[in-house]
Parts: sequence; C-alpha cells; structure tokens
Amino acid sequence: MTLPANIRVNVRVPFPTRVGGAAFISVNKANGIWTIAPNYRLLAPDVAITPTQVVAVQDLLTGVFSYAYANALGSGGGGGGGVVVPRMITVAGATVVLAADTALLINPSPGGAVTIQLLPSVGRAGIPLIIKDYSGLANTNNITITPASGETIDGLSAAAAVANGIAVIDTDYGSKSLYPLTSGGWFIS
Repeated sequence: MTLPANIRVNVRVPFPTRVGGAAFISVNKANGIWTIAPNYRLLAPDVAITPTQVVAVQDLLTGVFSYAYANALGSGGGGGGGVVVPRMITVAGATVVLAADTALLINPSPGGAVTIQLLPSVGRAGIPLIIKDYSGLANTNNITITPASGETIDGLSAAAAVANGIAVIDTDYGSKSLYPLTSGGWFIS
C-alpha cells in the first residue's frame, strides 16, 4: 500500500481577538504582528533571596535550559562572591545540609552539641558551604562535620578528620569553609 501525497492546507483562522499573558508574560500586537515575551517588570520586587528560589539559565554552547538556585549565583564553583543566605540551626543534634545551603549559623537553644551531615559533594555543583558557631558556645558544645558515606574531608575519613580536629568547630564563634571536590569529598579552609 502506498501512502497518499502530502497535502497542505492553508486555513485562514484569525488569532483570537482577546489574548492576554499570565504572570510576567506579556502579549502585544503591532502592525499585525503578535509578540509574546517575558516582562520582568510585572513581577513584584523581591529583595530577600531565599534558598528555595530558582532562576532559569541557558548553556550557550548546547542551548539547553536548566535552573540554578538564586542564592548560588556568582559563586562560580569557587566561592567567588555569590549571594549567601544563611540558614539558622536552632536545635542540637544532627542536621542534614540541604542542597541549596550556602551558610549554616549554629545557634542551638538550649545549647548542645551539633553534628552537620554533608550531602554527597558531587551534588553541590561546586558551591561551597560555610558553617559558623553563631552561639559562641562551640568550645563547650562542639560542632562536628560528617561527610556522606565513602567521602573524605581533606583526604581523611570522617573519623580521622574529627580525631585530627579538621572536621570539628570547637572555638567559640569559630567557622569552617568547606569546598566540594568533583571527584568526591571536601576540603576545608
């Protein structure tokens, strides 16, 4: 059985007379040409960037669109001055780092030791993490940093990093900056 010939039909159907955009999408008609485009000025200004906000980004080489967390913009994978929105940790015990975290301020009430459980470093996309004793009680209530299973901190296992004091904040108001390695693990400065 042979296929029929391609048939093309030009049907003159007018574009609807009432067209409107939603949110920040605007629709305009000038000289018979319809334009649909984003208009960011229609959005409410937001001066507080939170860890849950995302922005669309495009890879100019591949043309692929994806999203990035707004608080990580400008970090460039090396801590080059992105927006840092700290998350306050107010309970003692174990806390799991969220993918969007860039800074953790440790201030448990009542006081107590805190363990920070890192996610696998590969999932951080090069975004560093700052952990700071905000309570001023780290000498009494140590803050311990634990990498994901099988990962290291400064090339040391979790236990060795703690034993050598590399993965512990025990100085009042002390802090550590952690940088993820694409090969897995972390280094601290």
